[in-house]
Amino acid sequence: MLFGDNMDNIKQYFKNHPIVFMGVYTAVYFLIFSFLEATVTPRFIIHSPIDKYIPFCEYFIVPYLMWFAYVPAVLFYLVSHDRDSFWAMVKMMFVGNMLCLLLYTIFPNGVMPKRPVYADNIFAQMVNNLYYTDTPTNVCPSIHVLDTLAAHLALVRSKTVRDIPWIKTLSFMFFILVCMSTVTLKQHSIIDVFASLLLMLFLERYAYNKKAIQI
Repeated sequence: MLFGDNMDNIKQYFKNHPIVFMGVYTAVYFLIFSFLEATVTPRFIIHSPIDKYIPFCEYFIVPYLMWFAYVPAVLFYLVSHDRDSFWAMVKMMFVGNMLCLLLYTIFPNGVMPKRPVYADNIFAQMVNNLYYTDTPTNVCPSIHVLDTLAAHLALVRSKTVRDIPWIKTLSFMFFILVCMSTVTLKQHSIIDVFASLLLMLFLERYAYNKKAIQI
């Protein structure tokens, strides 16, 4: 009973202090992710015949890196303007990310090691820096795709945005660009993208009490 009361108190505290919750979750997530990045050796290489027909394009590094600003920006916007949509995004993204980490643990996967990009422009250098810091492991499902879709769905359903078509359009376009960036930079297989979309079908229904998905 005491344990149950403590859990209720913790839940209520996080509900009243969502920024603290985001901080605690982010710390836990990065600790687990960094551990997996350092210790997991892929036993399954994710590849589709379609992948070889997708051309490499270093310019897609821009939306790929913008992801690191877009997702937190949506979270902070929603926590300030629409708490219901914020917690829906939290359910989709945070639960989804933890499920991905679990899958990476029991199904160690990756893509083929990437070769350096030999092009004389800043975008190619940015891609090489990405390749240096991000190992070709823990790719399926793609967290990049999963989190972007969670942010998009929560944003377009928000009471403050759902009647503003241009924001919904820009958000959807950015989601498409992120999906394209993961495969054109060869960070992911097309399989990783579809695995994330499939996972989100279940997460979205969970977050919105089994309502139909609305992209």
